[in-house]
Amino acid sequence: MAQRTPSFLPDRFDDVPRDKKYVGIHRSTRSSVSVFAPIGIALGAVVLLVLGGLWFVDRSASNLTLEDTAPPVIDGALDPPPEEAPIVAEEPVIEEALPVTDPTQIDTEGLTLTVLNGTAAQGMAGRASSRLSDIGWPEATATNADSTDVAQSVVAYSEDADKASALGIAQLLGLEADAVVQTTAYPGARITVVLGADYVDTEST
Repeated sequence: MAQRTPSFLPDRFDDVPRDKKYVGIHRSTRSSVSVFAPIGIALGAVVLLVLGGLWFVDRSASNLTLEDTAPPVIDGALDPPPEEAPIVAEEPVIEEALPVTDPTQIDTEGLTLTVLNGTAAQGMAGRASSRLSDIGWPEATATNADSTDVAQSVVAYSEDADKASALGIAQLLGLEADAVVQTTAYPGARITVVLGADYVDTEST
């Protein structure tokens, strides 16, 4: 089949001699190779990019290597808290009062005494008061108690400073140390002696 020659409108390219075989851009027949030229250029660019990336990765391989360090192992067990030394509460040092049987060894100024008779025996409080004053204790107020059936004698004091004196008076009257108590039940004197049935009266000795 004979190749069909394309037909174009007349222009100045018609004045170009035919022996030069030049027909101009608007009249030239497009080659079949020119169709694949853009595809080839794109493929070439892709190949160059891939090769360039591989080269970059190869050169940077040493810098991208992660250090082979073992991660810390956590076993879940908590360290026990440090042992603290136990706090030992210091007990207050209580000085034991010693009985004062000799009133001349202490200052008895302002010391007041009361002796109460808690029994039915007559005059027992006066006689006990005399026993104390003969030794040197301040003269006590002697009278009867509200009750005459007191079984256990008591030597009561209200201030800590009078404990030793109360113990000495109890000892002088032949009473046990457990008869001495600290109380404010007898505000009439600093030391109050309540004689009970356990008291040995001087009249009977």
